[in-house]
Parts: sequence; structure tokens; C-alpha cells
Amino acid sequence: MDAKDKKLLYLLDLNSRMKEPDLAKQLGTSKQVVNYRIKRLESEGVIKKFQSVLNLESQGISIYANIYFKIVGANKKREAEIIDFLIKDNNVGYVALLGGRFDLSIVLVAKNIQELEEHLNEIVKEFPDELREYIISLRTEGLKFYKKYLFQERREENKKILTKEKHLVKIDELDVKILKELSQNSRESIVNISEKLKEPFSTIRARIKSLEQNKVIVGYSLLFDLNKIGMLNYKVFIKTKDKSEESYKKLISFSKFHKNITWFFKTLGEHDFELRIEVDTQEKYQEIIKEIRSEFSSIINELETIIIFNELKEDYSVVLSNK
Repeated sequence: MDAKDKKLLYLLDLNSRMKEPDLAKQLGTSKQVVNYRIKRLESEGVIKKFQSVLNLESQGISIYANIYFKIVGANKKREAEIIDFLIKDNNVGYVALLGGRFDLSIVLVAKNIQELEEHLNEIVKEFPDELREYIISLRTEGLKFYKKYLFQERREENKKILTKEKHLVKIDELDVKILKELSQNSRESIVNISEKLKEPFSTIRARIKSLEQNKVIVGYSLLFDLNKIGMLNYKVFIKTKDKSEESYKKLISFSKFHKNITWFFKTLGEHDFELRIEVDTQEKYQEIIKEIRSEFSSIINELETIIIFNELKEDYSVVLSNK
């Protein structure tokens, strides 16, 4: 993968609906070359999915719970059954295989704590012996940062996945269908969506614009296979001894401008914050951990590392199936 591939991935992660002429201009090449590179990155498995970033809080989904499971006593066949069940579950937006204290991570979404408990009980009852050991981490705020290690530029924006701003947006059946299409492939053209849903082009275009303006769709990005580009993927759990707003802002600022930190979550549960760090070597990761410990020695009480081996699902549009 050369420098143009890396910049292309960076641009698509900023906005995976960016048109080919705009991508070509940024890369200093032709539309044909851009199209070829995108198709090659897809065929090589580097790009797993062009995805839409949805604000489900606008639909009354206020609970994002990351559940970390230790899989107990399951053979390969049983483990495959567990994973297949979770991938197909419409209340599960994310599934990943882990290394460390836990083997499996999922994100459950729900309208309230009671609904979360119901969803979790359904999963555990399906696999009572294998999934009896777990912890729950409730996400209260979330920021997705751009992958600055691919292409460094002065850009301070980020995608707010979870915010403290609660606003409900009324959507209808057609909006749900459009969101599902864009969540499966955010580069799907308006023409194709119009033909699939048998609705006028102008209607689909207006609906997408409205969903963006009302912040039901908060962005478009990529799901990568980081292994294919030689990157290691880590989660870092942070427990703090200083709970002040000032300390919180320092952690966010540090994360925002660090080229290897790609996610920041504020959480309730066993830990206070969660970072996602993507690096090319274990040594680089250790350097970053030392940097965090040194920078925030007066704030951080404990750090824990979790390795993400493989992300198998990231699709929060599935919850819309219940609408």
C-alpha cells in the first residue's frame, strides 16, 4: 500500500460518500485511478465496509452498553455458534474478538436500563454456561477521531457518536429504509437507492439531506481490516483518581490531537474512560502507554490493555428493524 492508498483511506474515513472527482482532486489523479484503487482495496479486504455513522439518540436510544465476555469452556463449534447468534441479533451493533482478560466484546443498544437488562438476559440465557462471566460498561459520551496516522493534516473536527444533547427526530418507514441502505453501503448512489426503494430520485435526495441536517446521520466512514494494513488495534481502559471536569478535558484534548488514538469514550462501570489506539508495532503502543502514564500521572489510577483481534460487526442500523 503506497502513500496515495493511505491518503485515499484517510479521505474515505473522513467522508466515505465523497465523490470520485473530489477524491481525484485531493489525490492529484484521475477518477478512473480513484475508482480502481477503491475496488482494489475492497477486493484485498482492506475496506470491509463503507458505513454510515448514526445518532441513535435521535431515535430514543439512550443506552450504549459495551459488554465484555469471557467465553468459558466452549469448543470452536460452540464459539462459532455464539458469534453467529450475536452478529444476527438486531440489538447488537458491534461484535469483536479480543485478547486479554476478555474474549469477546459486543455493544448492546437500548432505550432504557430495563430494555438493556432484557436484551442481555436473552443472550446469556441462550449460552448460560459459556457467557456467564462478563462486565458492563455504559458509554455516556463518544468521539470518533480521524486516522491521522494515515495522513497527517491540521484537522480538529471529529464525529460525535454520543453527546449530552438529547433531541428526538421523527422518521418514517421510508427514512428507515434509506438509513439501512446507507448503513450497508454509504457509497450507494441516490440513483441506486431510488431504484431499490421504488421512490423518485428527488425524494431520496431530499430525505438524505434532511437526515443529515437533523443529525440522524452524523457522518460517513469506513470499517477497516486493520490487519491488512499492518496495524494493531488496542482498547485501553482508564480508571481515574481525579474526576474533575478539567481532567476530563485534558484527556479529550490529548486524545484528539494524538495521531494513533481513534476513539474516545466516557463510561460508567468498572472504568471511567476507554481509548482506541491503532499502531504498527507493539513497541509503539508501549511508548504511547508510557506517554499517557507520564502526562496524566496525577489523574490516572489504573490502565488496562485489551487487544482487538478482529471486528466482525459494526452496524447500528439493525436496531431500526424494531421501529
